[in-house]
Amino acid sequence: MKTKEEIIHDMCLTYRHDYGLRKPEGEPNWTSGMTEQDAKMLYKTMEQIYNNTIEPYMELKHESKTD
Repeated sequence: MKTKEEIIHDMCLTYRHDYGLRKPEGEPNWTSGMTEQDAKMLYKTMEQIYNNTIEPYMELKHESKTD
């Protein structure tokens, strides 16, 4: 079972395949990777999408079990 954070992490990787790669500030834009600040901003954006658009309409598998 994936947690909310794992789902958001996967959303980030889907949007930017280089989300998991970090590069120092000042590296050229054409190099792979994201700065720590860019990665945090992408995570916050995906978290907002999840919280406002996905979460209100879904029931996670582990939450739906009543027995």
